[in-house]
Amino acid sequence: MNKRVLITGAGGFIGSNFAHRLVDLHYNVGIIEKEGTSLWRLEKIKNKIKIHYINLENYQEVENLVVKLHPKIILHFAAYGVYPKKQKDINDTITTNIMGTINLINACSRIAFDCFINTSSNSEYGQKQKPMKETDALEPNNLYGITKAAATMYCSMMAKKFDLPIITVRPFMAYGYFEEKERLIPTIINSCLTNAKLTLPQQPNSVRDFLFIEDFIEAYLKIIKHVKKIKGQVFNLGSGKQHTISEVVKIVKQITHSEIKPEYSKIKNAQLESKIWVADISKTKTYLHWKPKNNLEQGLKKTVAWFEKNIDLYHRPTD
Repeated sequence: MNKRVLITGAGGFIGSNFAHRLVDLHYNVGIIEKEGTSLWRLEKIKNKIKIHYINLENYQEVENLVVKLHPKIILHFAAYGVYPKKQKDINDTITTNIMGTINLINACSRIAFDCFINTSSNSEYGQKQKPMKETDALEPNNLYGITKAAATMYCSMMAKKFDLPIITVRPFMAYGYFEEKERLIPTIINSCLTNAKLTLPQQPNSVRDFLFIEDFIEAYLKIIKHVKKIKGQVFNLGSGKQHTISEVVKIVKQITHSEIKPEYSKIKNAQLESKIWVADISKTKTYLHWKPKNNLEQGLKKTVAWFEKNIDLYHRPTD
């Protein structure tokens, strides 16, 4: 296998985990990031990867780099709007998620590549009353979901029209090493480890489908291996089980031996909170011969252990 891989958004939570893992697997790793992006997550491997500062919204820049590098595997994680409290710009959401993806796909169509994985979102589905399937109608209820759905449709069209090895993955709630400190699980772990006040914006019975980052990565490695048989398709990526926020808090408290008492939001927003938020992963299991190896408790134990060793990373001004 030619192991030249290009990762967009490698400075983020998920992309950085892939960069670390693929370096360990001896891939020739190149990453695309915008100038000014903090790469603190990549500090330990910065001398083992090639960093390319370009803007995905500039097609000519993207094409020039792709033609020059000729990557065989492209992992597209770059996105805007994932963190709505910090990423509120409407234009950036549209141009990054739609035009950035279109430019990257079009540039890659100029070369012979083996696998392109577009990372989309479960936000494409909107609210459902049962486990979400890849064949469900897309009914996004926010701009981020709308732009990710548009990008998915473009990827599917290009895959079918030109017989390109493009796959789209719809992840549910990934967690693990290097996750943003404002996110749910880092917030809980950080509070339990430091005995700081734990205030959560969710209700205790709010539900999520949590997937540990190691299982997330293994699914992508399966896609790369089987891409010729599955090109053009869309796959859910989750645990297939939903858990409440209070369950997560309970497990983390047990792992850390914390006595902290969480304060949950008193604002009930039935319109935004669904009673069902879980992936139907039957297609993913069948086609990829994959299933999560870590249940929620196992994944949280590994995450807590990592946080204990790296807690200083979450108390720095550059994260």
